[in-house]
Formats: sequence, structure tokens, C-alpha cells
Amino acid sequence: MRKLWLVPVLLLCASLTACSSGNGTSTTGTSNSATEADTQGAETEKDAATDGAAQGGIPVAGACWYNFADTFISNARQTLLNVAKADGRIEVIDADSQNDVGTQTSNMNNMFTKGVDYLVLNNINTGAISEICDQIKEEGCYGIFANTDTPSDEDFAKNDKLYSVASRAPESGTIMGEAVVKYWKEHPEADRNGNGKLDYVMLLGIQGHYDTEVRSEYSVKAIQDAGIEVNQIGGELICEYNRAKAQEAVAALLANYSEDIDCVLACNDDMALGAIEALKAGGFFKDAGTYLPVCGVDATAVGCDAVREGTLLTTALNNPVTLAKAIYKVMALTKEGTEVTTESLGIAGTEVEGHRVWISYKAINADNVDEANYDITNTSLE
Repeated sequence: MRKLWLVPVLLLCASLTACSSGNGTSTTGTSNSATEADTQGAETEKDAATDGAAQGGIPVAGACWYNFADTFISNARQTLLNVAKADGRIEVIDADSQNDVGTQTSNMNNMFTKGVDYLVLNNINTGAISEICDQIKEEGCYGIFANTDTPSDEDFAKNDKLYSVASRAPESGTIMGEAVVKYWKEHPEADRNGNGKLDYVMLLGIQGHYDTEVRSEYSVKAIQDAGIEVNQIGGELICEYNRAKAQEAVAALLANYSEDIDCVLACNDDMALGAIEALKAGGFFKDAGTYLPVCGVDATAVGCDAVREGTLLTTALNNPVTLAKAIYKVMALTKEGTEVTTESLGIAGTEVEGHRVWISYKAINADNVDEANYDITNTSLE
């Protein structure tokens, strides 16, 4: 009999995490988000898929995403479903954790009860990674941590069925920070209150989330490494990767700091766009004299539109199509008994180190925004 595990409740408060971005969120003008019909279709196929697995049919992968409503996750999720349907070697079913640790734990247990051969986990309980890895080993299925903090070397050593497919999160923070440095050095007027410091607002995703912590840390580090003194305005602004919450947070700051804010750093594009809306309402972006640099992560379609519009200074491309294809290819290779290497994976923009598959970020700005192009209907495994 399979065990149903509960991740210890004491870990929940300290370890809420998500993807975005994170890593994340993501894409450009040619991408397509998952539709309501797509969601309903995936739901109706679940029972048939798991029945097939129980009867010795094709392997079934159960994907537990942190939040279907996240732009990046929506695109990665739909790409994975599209690739699985086109390829036919592995059936994919999925579940929405709705940005809640308890819901994700329940979804995981449901997947184990269904007897899935692969668990794809966009984990939001980073503090419990080792416990989750032990659970996966006990269940005997493959585990793939997707676009989240990677398990430790010790966790990998205990289970050769464990994999991680994720972006190099520090790169996204560095990309934001370097863009701000370049703007600051080219525009003396960027020091709006003349205090000699770069006064910034940081919009965070989920408290304790790996991508949030790393993106915020490395963006500020890149600025400081360039010799620029910084000052954070507003403290820890937890906006949960949500556009409306970011808009509300920035609007509240403008009441007291409209003359002091020099830039906004957002841990995903959705929050960056919320900040831009608040800034527009506060009188910014009317002309060159009211411009304020805002940076994001993911290069989503709407994010890239803002880059073209001239309101988003830069974003970091986290490609959801690459993520989904890499996840599926790892499953296909292990099904065939083939070692997962950079060469056998064969997907552009990926690098394999042991059981970790890394996806690189790419800086996107007005000069190369059209390069942030991807198509979630493209199902070729390259």
C-alpha cells in the first residue's frame, strides 16, 4: 500500500515559495497562454490517463504547478501538455496548487495515490525539499523539481530517480541590476533627489521563495558591485508575483516618496507591470523628464510589449517552452533508459550537470526585444 505523507505543518509558514519566475513567469508576442478549454481538457483526461498506467499502458506524469494563474506557469504548463500529446510516449496530468502549500501537498498525495510514474513538482515548500525527496523515494516514482530551488547533493545521492530542471536564478537578478547600472551611469538626472544614492523599490514575490530571494539579492549586488550606493524605499514589499498587489504597493509609496524613487526592481514582469500602472497614474512616463526605470523578469508577452512601449527598461527571458520541453525530454530519456546529458537532452539553451538541468536567462531590452520570441504550440523536442 502506498503511504500518504503530510509535509510537517511547522515548515509551512517559513517556507512558502513559488515559481516565478519564478523562476518565475514569462514570454513574448508569439506565445499563447493556456485557455479555459485547455484546462478543462486536461481535467477530463486525468482518469483515463491514470487508468492506463494502472493497466500497464504508457507512463503517466503528474505535474503539480504552483499556480495556473501565473503567466509563466500557464505557458510552461500548456507547452508540457502540448508536447506530451504530440509525442505520445508519456501522458501528462496536472493540478493547480493555487499558491498554497497545503493544496500542493494534497495534490502530491493524490498523484501518488493515482500511481504516477513521474512527479513533476513546481515546489512552493522550499524548506521541506529533503522531506519531499524522501517521500518521492518511498513512493518509487521519478521526481522532477521544476523551476524551483534544486534538491541538495545529499538528496540526489540518495535517489537516482531524482532530477531538477530550473533556470539559474542569480542570472535574472544580475540582469536587472546591470541594466539599472547602465542607465544610472548614462543619465545623471536619474538621481532624482540628488542624494548621491540610488533609491530603489523592490517588489518581492512570495516570502521565502528561492527565486524572490535570489533575484532581489543579486540585482542589488550588481548595483553595489558597480560602486553605486543604494537605499531601499518601502522595505520588504511582498506582492506574491501579483500585478494588482504590486500596483497597490507602489501607489501607496508614491504618496510619500514620489520625489525620491529612482527605480523599481520587480521579481517578475507581472509585478513590474503593476508598478508601471501605478507610476503612470502618479504622473510618470508622460515624457523623457518623467521616465523612471522599471525592471522585471520573465519576458512575458505583456512584459515585452512594455519594453517596446518604453516603460519597462529590461526583463530577463525565462523561457517556459524550454522548461517544459526539458522536463518532458528528461522523462522520455529515463523511460528509454538513456543517460540524461547535455547531448542526449539536445535542447538549445540547456546544460546538464549530473541530475540538474540548467536553463540560462537572457537579457531583453529595446534593442533585442524581438529575440524574446517563443511559441508554446511548437512541440519539437529541440
